[in-house]
This record gives sequence, structure tokens and C-alpha cells, in this order.
Amino acid sequence: MPSIKKIFLAGLAVATLMSQTQCGFKQLATKASTDIFYDATPSIDSESDVDLARDSSLAFLKMLEGFYRQNPKDKKVLFLLTKAYAGFAFGFTENDVLANKGGDKAAYDKATLRAKLFYTRARDYGMQLLSLNSRFNAAKEGTLDEFKSALKTFGQRDIENLFWTGFAWANYVNYNKDSVEAVGDLPRIQAIFERALEIDENYYFGGPHLFLGAFYGSRPKILGGDPDKSREEFEKAIAISGGKYLMGPVTEAQFYAVQVQDAALYQKLLEGVLAADAAALPEQRLSNELAKIRAKTLLDKKSLFFNTGTPTKVEKKKKTAQPAKS
Repeated sequence: MPSIKKIFLAGLAVATLMSQTQCGFKQLATKASTDIFYDATPSIDSESDVDLARDSSLAFLKMLEGFYRQNPKDKKVLFLLTKAYAGFAFGFTENDVLANKGGDKAAYDKATLRAKLFYTRARDYGMQLLSLNSRFNAAKEGTLDEFKSALKTFGQRDIENLFWTGFAWANYVNYNKDSVEAVGDLPRIQAIFERALEIDENYYFGGPHLFLGAFYGSRPKILGGDPDKSREEFEKAIAISGGKYLMGPVTEAQFYAVQVQDAALYQKLLEGVLAADAAALPEQRLSNELAKIRAKTLLDKKSLFFNTGTPTKVEKKKKTAQPAKS
């Protein structure tokens, strides 16, 4: 007869095997679910009902975090978390920030803190995703040259990972401008988008150009700002989508037109978005509906962004260019 000790050890081995098998089953189930979620994201992007998309996105995010706990190194889980958190913050939370700007301070502060939180999570998940590349992981804390060299190891199959991590990181900095450490990351963020541009300038309707337009148009020259480059990049992005991706002109108005204080261009771009057909780009119907909401808000808040009563930079140039009267 087997001894009690042997029976105990055999039972322990069986229990351990069952536990490991259950863990394996969980990971397999999670991976299968992640694949389904990954394939289903176009249904969210094409949603026309903004409230439905907002409500379902929050549930989607929490479910993804559950998947992350099971498979913390799963590339699709990390990508979906990066994109979903960054996309929710940009599309929904930033609209809340703008809607309450110059109005309900408590609501404005709450939305701002929420945007910071979501962009922080998106950036962190994105950095985990890119860090699965050993070269990048070794160089991410190194010099800028080492960082740029590591980015060369990313190719076409990595474009979505690069783009959404850069997008999340850039917006994280935008909400943490009082942090010297955060602002110091701008050259690395710029390098990510320049690499994305090299790989595929057309990705996400000219997304790399759109980001660089906002990058050059939203900051002073000492931090890399350049209004002329900003306008050029925005026009390239808008041309790539044929003007159908409405966040392009909205972003140009919000960053370039405000930076150069061109109120007429601001008005023209935003009114054009309101008059456009959101369904013209069905695969990005949700983004276009959100762009229309933002355009309306920006027009309503125009006085917060322009120094009315003083000539704009564009107006000054026109006045200077006029021939002297005889």
C-alpha cells in the first residue's frame, strides 16, 4: 500500500497540475477574447451614436485591464489598452475639458485630471508594448541618439504601436507642461513620430503628419515650435484623407490658427467641419462625430483663444505688405 506521505505528494502534484492547467486555460481564453476584441474595434470606430460609444468604451477598457492581468505581455492587449485609453481621453475627455473651459471650474478641473489619468495609463501601457522590443527596452533611458537608433528596429508591422504610444505620450506631456521631466521628453516623442512618418506617412489618415502639425503649432520656437512647418504638415494630413477625416481641420484650427492668431482661418476651418458629412468616412464615423462636437465647442469658446481688439499676426503681415499710398 502506498504510504500517506506518497498519497499526499501525489495529490499535491495533481493539484499543482490542475492549477497550472486552469491558468493555461485562462490565458488561452483571454488570448482568444483579445483577438475578438482586436477584430471588433472597427465597430466602435464606425459608431454614429456618440453616447453609446462612450458608455461601451468604458466597459471595454475595464475588460481589457482584466485581460492584461492574465497576459501582461500580450502585444494585442497592450496595444488595445494604449489606443483605447488615449482615444477615449482625446475624443471624449478632452471635449469635456473644452466644454467647461472658462465656465464650470469644478467640472473643468475634474475633466482635466481625468485626461491626465487616462493619458498616463495609455503612455505606460504603450511604453510596455514598445519595451517588448529588447533594443528599445535597453535604449529607452539612454541618450537621444541611442533612442533614435533603437527606433530604427521598428518596421511596418509596428506602425500602430509606435503611433499610438507616441500619441499617448505627447498628450501626456500636453497635460503636464509644468513638469520639467515631462517636457524634456519632447525630443523623444518627436523622434517616434518622425520614425512613424518614415514607415508609413498615410497611417491613420495621415496621422504622423497630423501629429507633427500639432507638435510644431502648439509650442514656442524654443521648444521646437515652427508655424510654417505646422501648416505644411496639417495640409499634408488633410490631403491624405481627402478632407474626410474631420479631426484634421479641427486640430489645425485648435493649434495652428490659435498659435498664429488667425481668427479668420480658425472660423473657416471649424465652420467647414460643421458643414461636412460625418458619414463621408464611415470607418471613422465616431471620430468625425466627435470632431463636429469639438468644432462647435471651439467656435463657442473662440473669445478664449483670440485677443479681440488687437491686430492678429496675419493681419499685421497683410498691413505691412500693402503698398504705401501716394
